[in-house]
Amino acid sequence: MIHSLNLYFQTFLKPTQRSVDGERISYFEVMGISWSLHMIYAFYSIFALYLGIRSYEYLSNSADFSHLLFESINVTFQKISLMMTLFEVIFYPFIFQFGFKFWAYVLRFYAQIFEYDGERSLDIEIEELLNSIFTANIFLIIPIFGNVLSILTMGYYLFSGLRAKLGFTRVQAFLVLLTPLFLMFLTTILVASYFTFLISLI
Repeated sequence: MIHSLNLYFQTFLKPTQRSVDGERISYFEVMGISWSLHMIYAFYSIFALYLGIRSYEYLSNSADFSHLLFESINVTFQKISLMMTLFEVIFYPFIFQFGFKFWAYVLRFYAQIFEYDGERSLDIEIEELLNSIFTANIFLIIPIFGNVLSILTMGYYLFSGLRAKLGFTRVQAFLVLLTPLFLMFLTTILVASYFTFLISLI
């Protein structure tokens, strides 16, 4: 366990460094440690929700007019936040696998288009790159801002890893970063077109 944590931390500190067998963190080690970090962050989130509920109750029972500002707050929002947090923790292994496979497919697709010709196997480079990206979950030990820092670091690690490991140019790496946004935009257009078509039939 200590060895896995050390590899996780070293990969986080040196995301673009090429590892050799025995010094390379595995897919399951990254998933397991990242899952634990998400549990810690979920504890922070649940504790913050608890403090929010207690504050709401205090202000609602106070004698001044400040509670009027909180009467419109729906406790359902807090319940939804709690359910989403628990959902993310419970199903994180599946979310991790989906994200890992999705990005592996995307990177392999772009590597073929841009004619990757590195010395090492493309699969090894992609696995190392994705493992280094997910080590950014280490920021989840920081309350409140940890999730934002983690996401930003993942984007930076992806950009720098594409250039260092796959030999992409800045423009090519930036294009890869835009892929999720493009897919979301395309999905939105397709869904909007579908509902527009249904409405036109009425």
